[in-house]
Amino acid sequence: MIQKKAVVLLHGFGEDASVWSGFVPFLQKSFLIFTPDYARLSDLTTMDDYAEFVHTLLVTEGVERCTVIGHSMGGYIALAFAEKYPEMITGLGLFHSTAYQDSDERKALRTKNVEFLGKFGTEFFIKNFTPNLYAEEFVNSNPEVIKKHIAYSSNLPIDALIVAMEAMRVRPDRQHIIKDATYPVMYIVGKKDKSISPEDALAQIALRKNVASLILDNVGHMGMVEEPEECIRFVKKFLLV
Repeated sequence: MIQKKAVVLLHGFGEDASVWSGFVPFLQKSFLIFTPDYARLSDLTTMDDYAEFVHTLLVTEGVERCTVIGHSMGGYIALAFAEKYPEMITGLGLFHSTAYQDSDERKALRTKNVEFLGKFGTEFFIKNFTPNLYAEEFVNSNPEVIKKHIAYSSNLPIDALIVAMEAMRVRPDRQHIIKDATYPVMYIVGKKDKSISPEDALAQIALRKNVASLILDNVGHMGMVEEPEECIRFVKKFLLV
């Protein structure tokens, strides 16, 4: 019996593992899918901590080798995981994510977001934060999708959001993981992404040869929602390499 390839899908900030609900049915026929959920944990203070949490889960499940794909903050966790456990990695994917550390400007924005959370709470923060994750055209034409995202994310604990924001702010640059990878690497880039600079992503794709990349012209930060069919097709092709 042929063992299915293990694939780990890591969610981003302000969302939980349900963000992959449209992906899993299309991938689980061919792959063994894991979607760790750390959205409600407040005892993880660095990306290494999150990576350790994922590692413990995978070891418990008997996973020895896997491809790890992370969305946004999930990509930061994937990079930390690849650095800590390189022997486990069979592939790495950054889904609207980056190997760069935060710029000083971005760090200042994270600090302001933490202050905003502390002052106004989760629901008000998420209501303001979520629409910016999507391309403006998508927001205007899909109000129910945005409303649903806001509804479930508004239930995330404020302490968990704050520690996640702080962990993103202090994470180190991990370009070397992309440069030195001995396994396949993929990027999904939204040209209308307000959270991850498309220019930065394209610069990282150029760090090494043979990076699989999907550039989405009309997508913001949520390709798995904005253009799910195209993203699923691309990810599946990458996993079958």
